[in-house]
Amino acid sequence: MKRIILFFAIGLLVIPLSFAAGGKEKSQVSDEGLSENYYEPDEKYVYERPEEIVMIWDLIIGAEDNLRPEARIAHPGLDVISPTWFCLSGEEGDVSSLASREYVEWAHDNNILVWALFENKSDDWLTFKSLSDWGRRQRIIEQLVRFAREYNLDGINLNFEAMNRYTGKYYEFFVFELYEKLHPLGITVSVDVPVRIGDLNRIYDINLIANNSDYVVILAYDQYDRYSHEDGPTAAIAWVRQGVEEILEIVAPEKLILGIPFYSIIWREDRSSAERSSEFLGMAEAYEMFSKNPRIWGRDRDTGQIFAEIEMDHVNYRTWLEDEHSISLKLDVVNDYYLAGLSAWRRGLELPEIWDLINAYFR
Repeated sequence: MKRIILFFAIGLLVIPLSFAAGGKEKSQVSDEGLSENYYEPDEKYVYERPEEIVMIWDLIIGAEDNLRPEARIAHPGLDVISPTWFCLSGEEGDVSSLASREYVEWAHDNNILVWALFENKSDDWLTFKSLSDWGRRQRIIEQLVRFAREYNLDGINLNFEAMNRYTGKYYEFFVFELYEKLHPLGITVSVDVPVRIGDLNRIYDINLIANNSDYVVILAYDQYDRYSHEDGPTAAIAWVRQGVEEILEIVAPEKLILGIPFYSIIWREDRSSAERSSEFLGMAEAYEMFSKNPRIWGRDRDTGQIFAEIEMDHVNYRTWLEDEHSISLKLDVVNDYYLAGLSAWRRGLELPEIWDLINAYFR
C-alpha cells in the first residue's frame, strides 16, 4: 500500500514537470509586477520579417477615409502600412473600429502587410480605468484578437501616449497579455515609445515592453512640439541619434524601428501682441510656404534641416523643414545602427520624391 501511495505522489510531481518541459514557458501576471521569466513563444511562431521594414502610418478618421484614392497607392519600397483603425472608447474596455476588409485585401494584393494601430486617445484617465482591471484588459484583448482574425490583419501597432507611471504599470500587464494571445497566432505586435533622453523607464519598463513584443518603434520626432515654451526643430539629427543610442542599451537593434516625421512645426509670433502659436504642416505644404521670399533660408548643420523664416502681415513665421537631405540623414541612422527599419508619420504629408529616396536606399 505504501508503494502505491509513493508511486502516486511521484506521478503528481512528474505530470506538471512534463508540461513545463514542452511547448512554451510563461510567467504569471500579478499586480505586484511581471516575472523576469517573461512569455517566450515556441520557435515555430517566430515572425519572419523583410530585410528592412519600411512602414507608414495612415490616418483614418472616418470609414470613408479607407476608400480615398490616395489610400490605394502602393509606394515603392513600402512593406507595412498601419491604418489608425482601433481606439479605446470606453472605461469598460470598449474598442471602436474603422477596419476595412477591402483595404486589407488591396494591401495584401500589393505585398504590403497591415499592422493596424490601436490607440488610447492620449487619455490617461480612460487608459487607467480600462487597464487597471484584469477583466477589462481581457475584454480589450478579446476584441483585438477578434478584429485581427476577422480582417486578416498581420499585426497590431500599440500607440498609447500621455500616460503617467501609475497607468504605465498596468500598460505593462496589457502588453504582456496581448502578446501572449497574438504571437502564437502569427500576428505581429509592435509598440510605439517616445524618445525620453536620460529617462527611458519613467513611465514603464522598456525592457519588459521589448521582451513582450516583436518590435519597438521609437518615435523620434516632436523634439519640440506645439506645447513647448520655445521654438525648435521637430527632429534634429543629433537628438535622433542620441535617442536611438540610449534605447539600444535596452532594446536589441533587430527589434528597433525608427519613427521619422513627414511634417514640420510652424512657429508663429505676432509682433504686435507677442502672441505665440504653432501648427503642423506636411513637407510639401511647409516647403511651399517658406520657399517664396524667405527672410532667412539655409541649411542648419546642427539639425540637418533647413531653417527658414518669413514675415507676413506683421507676423513672423519660422520652421525647421524636413526635406530629402534631412530624411536621408535619418535613413543613415537605420543603417549605422543596424535597426530593423523605419516608420513615418504620416501618409500623405511627404514630398513625392521621398519614396524614391527610401526605395533606392533600402531596396
